[in-house]
Parts: sequence; structure tokens; C-alpha cells
Amino acid sequence: MPPPYSHIKVVREEDFRSRIGEDGHYFDLIDFSAIEGFNVPPTMTILRFKEKLTEKFGTPLQCQRLWWWARRQNNTYRVDRPLTTEEENLPVLNTNSLPTWSNMDDALVFLKHYDPGKAQLRYVGLLSVKVASRPSEILPKLRSLAGFCLSEMIELYEEIKFEPSVWCEAIDIHNTFSAGEIITGDIICFQKILKPPDIPKYPSVASFLQHVCDRKVHILEEEIVTLKHQADTYLVQKEKAVTAYDQLKHERDNAVQQVNELRDQSTHIILDFSRKDMEQATEHFKNAREVGDTEYGHTYKGMIHNMKVLIKLSSSQKLFQQEVSILRQWRHPNIITFIGVCSEVSALVYEWLPNGNLEDRIICTNNSAPLSWYNRTQIIGEICCALLFLHSNKSTALVHGDLRPCNILIDANYRSKICNFGMSNLFLQLGTFPPNLTARLPYMDPEFNTTGELTTLSDVYSLGVIILRLLTGMPPLTLSEKVAEALGSDSLHLLIDKSAGDWPYIEAKQLALIGLSCTGMTRKKRPDLLNEVWIVIEPLTRKPPAATWPYLQSASGDSSVPAAFICPISMEIMKDPQVASDGFTYEAEAIRCWFDRGISRSPMTNLALPNLNLVPNRVLRSFIHGYLQQQQPNPAYQQQLSET
Repeated sequence: MPPPYSHIKVVREEDFRSRIGEDGHYFDLIDFSAIEGFNVPPTMTILRFKEKLTEKFGTPLQCQRLWWWARRQNNTYRVDRPLTTEEENLPVLNTNSLPTWSNMDDALVFLKHYDPGKAQLRYVGLLSVKVASRPSEILPKLRSLAGFCLSEMIELYEEIKFEPSVWCEAIDIHNTFSAGEIITGDIICFQKILKPPDIPKYPSVASFLQHVCDRKVHILEEEIVTLKHQADTYLVQKEKAVTAYDQLKHERDNAVQQVNELRDQSTHIILDFSRKDMEQATEHFKNAREVGDTEYGHTYKGMIHNMKVLIKLSSSQKLFQQEVSILRQWRHPNIITFIGVCSEVSALVYEWLPNGNLEDRIICTNNSAPLSWYNRTQIIGEICCALLFLHSNKSTALVHGDLRPCNILIDANYRSKICNFGMSNLFLQLGTFPPNLTARLPYMDPEFNTTGELTTLSDVYSLGVIILRLLTGMPPLTLSEKVAEALGSDSLHLLIDKSAGDWPYIEAKQLALIGLSCTGMTRKKRPDLLNEVWIVIEPLTRKPPAATWPYLQSASGDSSVPAAFICPISMEIMKDPQVASDGFTYEAEAIRCWFDRGISRSPMTNLALPNLNLVPNRVLRSFIHGYLQQQQPNPAYQQQLSET
């Protein structure tokens, strides 16, 4: 007689998220002891059970895709096969006698990424592969998941044994999956192929100075001990030895004081490069290395200490000096990172952003893939966030003045960063004709043409034009008039850029309205960036793209926690992010404990902090709050069926 109830366990997407650190604690795919179970009668069909899942988790029936898990010989559980629509009328207990899955051409494998620098192994997603294909064909996908460069090599391993220790076997990427006996449910671990370290032992000025100080102090202290011993042993030379001892001690104290002073001054120090460094980085400014030529100067892709960088030769000494003075003061996740300068050739060195500028991405230069509507919404939010940062200090607010897609760069993760800011006042002067006027004019504040004054509302106008461009994909000239006409005739859907995918119409209309509001002809008609624009845009950036089922969402990497949300001290998601005087953001409790221990140096740079003041990072806190809300169970997350 069958038991009155069966105990069924359901595995969801968030149950896969785990990692292994230096403590050596191994994790399998699922910790079934922590999974919630359901007691169901033996006659309940799979379809009725899915209805029960809808009641519990809120996931519609049509969005659920269930997979049956099976126990392997090594006492681990792995995905065995999906449950088909035809099998949904079977009782739950009968799933034990399901026929073998007939699809032998495909395999569903689990992926884990190993980071040697962090000594950490973490689950990153699932991938469906053809068993007749080769592992070498999935390398681009793995690079994307881990954020590797295209040139970085990857090695693969298959997890074979779990108890009493983990054992991985290297995978021949040129053999097929079937030849390597890789089947549905197997785990593939991947990592970057390590090369011999080629960076200097002391990568920063502070660490080198510390080394010099420590070495000198060590040598002097040894000499002090020797001289002191001679003074005690040879009374005749006592006076001379004591004098030498005092002199060396004074030199030691001066050396320590000088190093500490240099440390305190190095908070805002940027790296200085020589002309030779620039020539080596660009192969003597070879034409093939040039990636841009604008009124701001020639830009080159360079390589310094095995790190890709962007090098800009300023078009004038005045422009060079102004940009250096501005970049020394500002640091933000959505402003391009300033690395150093070469005064000999008026060159500035920035981080390298591989996806070019936003203008090229909008018009799909070189047949590049169009930006999705979700990426476009995120970029709008990031630009708005950066402008809020630049405008935040009312006494010394920095106006960009030349905000255009060509001055917005895109990194490998499609995050945007503003460049060439604060430079426009050198070009845009009343009564003069700025260079490249045709390209600039659609983004220029109309009131500037009469007043010659740039204000924060000038940037709001430029932001509005960019919003409308990302929404429609159309050229900027007279774009606001076209959008206004489409809204008036209820035909906005005809203007929305179809290449961005299925843009939610309500969100698209919100962006169209706020974009039009920003492009008011007079500044009085334009909205306040914080209280009227950000309040509309910020909620849109928190909405994730719709996913067909969780494996696809997981494989895209969108489900991982953004690095900016993690406190560098506690390594946990921040609840109350605070900006310290080193420019980095920390969890309030963690950085205050750091100060309470009497440490007045930056946890990130080890340089002396100018002060111990903290400023709330409200924008980041809003992003984190939205992210945590997304992680709660909702209809976009799918369910998977498991039985112990």
C-alpha cells in the first residue's frame, strides 16, 4: 500500500548560487538539507503539483519548466531529464519509472569558475551543448561569463570525484563532448591559464617607498646595534661610537618621517610617464594603434606593464593642463578612470574600454551588435548618476558642457563611463565657432547661444537628447520634435528602435516623456536632475530583462552580485554604503570598525587618509536596494523538481 504522502523537494535558481573559498569546504551543486520540501498525495499529478508551485512561489504555469533529478553512484544528485507536457498528467510517484530521455544529441552541463587570485571557486550557470560539438566551441561563452579578454586562454576540467576530496580531470578541448564522456548533469570547471608573473614586485609608489624605508631602517638599526656594542667594548672609542650612534639614529628618524610625509601626499598622486613609455606603449604612435581623432586630440590603444590603456595626446597644452587639474579631483564608477600623464608630449593615460563609444554602438559601427533595451536603460541611468555626482557640490559643481554619445565610452560589461568632461569651456565661447559644430549643435543648450553661459541644466538638455537617441536609434537633429509628434498621435511605437528588442512600452513612454522634458528650449522648462529626472529613471534601471527560463538568465551572468555592491572590507553586500576620503565606498559599520582600531590608512590603497569623514552614497544604496528586491521570488524565476 503506497504511503499517504510523498516528500518532494523543489530546487530554484537561487539554490545554485554558492562558492568555495580558502577554507577548503567543498560544495556540491545543491545542499538538499537546506531545500524546502512539499508533502503531496501519491495520486497528485505533475500538472496539479505545478499549480501548487504557482500558489507557493507565484510562478505562472506557462513559465514553469520542470527537470527531474537522479541520484548518481557517488551519492550526488544531477539533472537527468526534463518533464514533457505529455507527462504532466502522470502521478508524481510514477516519475520514478519514466522512460530514458530520448534526446541523446544534447547535454546540459553545470559551470564553475575558479579565480586563483581570490582562491575561490563559484557556480556561474548552466549551458546546453551538442554532444557532437567540441569544448573549444564554448570558450567564447566562458570568457563572457568570467569577464576574460578575447586573448586570454582558458583551460577546462571535469569534476570526477567528490569524497573524501574533490578530483578534477583535464578536458581535451579538441575532442567532442561525447568522446570525453561528458553527459547531462556533469560539472565543468574553467579558469584562466596562468602565466609567469611579469609585474614588478612593488607595483605602486607607496609600496616601493615602504620597501626603501623598511630596508634602510633595518640596515641602520643593525649598524646602531654594532656601534653600541663597540662603545660598550672599547671604552677608548666610546665617545666616537656614541656620536655615530646618535647621528645614525637621527638619520633613521628623518628617513621614517620623510616616507610618512610622502605617503600622506600620495593620496592624490597620479603616475608620471616618460616620452619613452608613451612611445613603447603605442609603438611610436603607430597609425594602426590610433583609435580616434577628435578636437580633444588623437587617441591610441596602448600597452603599459602588460595592461591595456587608452592614451590621448591633447590637442593643446591648455587643454592638457585643464583636464589634468579636473581629473585629479573626481573619481566615480561612471567616469573614466585616470591613470597618469606624460607632460613631455601632453598625453593622458586612461583605462581601456573595449566596446568603444556610445555613438558607434547606437549606429552599429563595423556591424557591431545593437544594444539591447535593457542595456540602453542601464546606460541612461549611469549617465544620470554620473551627472548627479558632478553637479552635487553646488559651490564647485562641474558642468560637462559637451555631453554627447561620442564622449561616453562602454566597457566590456556594457557599463558606460563619461570622458572629455569639463573641457567644453575651452571650445564653446560666445562669438566663436567651435570645432565640429554640426555634430555638437543638436546636443547644445539653446540658451548658450544667446547667453554664452553653461549651467547644470545645459547637461540636462544633452541628457534628454541622448535618452531620445537611445530610445529611437534616430539621428539627433529635430529628434525631440519627432518624438513629441509621435506622442501626440499615439504612434510612439513606430519610432522605438526595433533592434533593441521588445522594449516594454510603458517604460519606453516614460523615457520619451522625461527625454522631451529635458530638451525644453529654456532652462526654466527643464526638470531638476535629482528630484524630477532621477526619480523616473532610477526605478527603470532596477527592472531586470524578462527571462524565458532561469537557465538562460543564469548563463548570461546577470544573476551574479555586481562587484560595486560588495564592501571591500567585509566582502558582503553593503546595507549602508559610505564614501571615505580615499574615494572608495565601504559598509558603514565595517569602515568605522577599521577607524576604531586606530588605522588611518585606506583599506584599498594603504595610503594615509586625509580625514576620517564619511559621506553617505545614497545613489549606490538605491541601486543595492533595487537589486535585493529583484532577488525575491517572482514570476520570472522558474522552478525545477527534485526528489530525495
